[in-house]
Amino acid sequence: MEPRPTGGKTYRMEKEGYTFALDSSNVAKLKALSDFEGKEEPALAEDFLRFHVETWAENLTDAGARPGDVSVAVDLHQRKAHLTRGATTLFSADI
Repeated sequence: MEPRPTGGKTYRMEKEGYTFALDSSNVAKLKALSDFEGKEEPALAEDFLRFHVETWAENLTDAGARPGDVSVAVDLHQRKAHLTRGATTLFSADI
């Protein structure tokens, strides 16, 4: 479950066959939330993923989503993380 930054500053973390990817534009959105003020990349991205991937993987498994790549999109207005694969939203979770 090691975070691994890749080209274009996308942070990835794997859990139970799911690979969660959080790009730098979504990390910037997280920085706008008061809970994450003062935190910087890559620590913010790594901590955020580390804190959430286990629950997300369990929820996706329970929902019947097959393992694979999952993009994480931050919605500041709803304070949610939308987990997507392609154009399909698999799950939305509170931040």
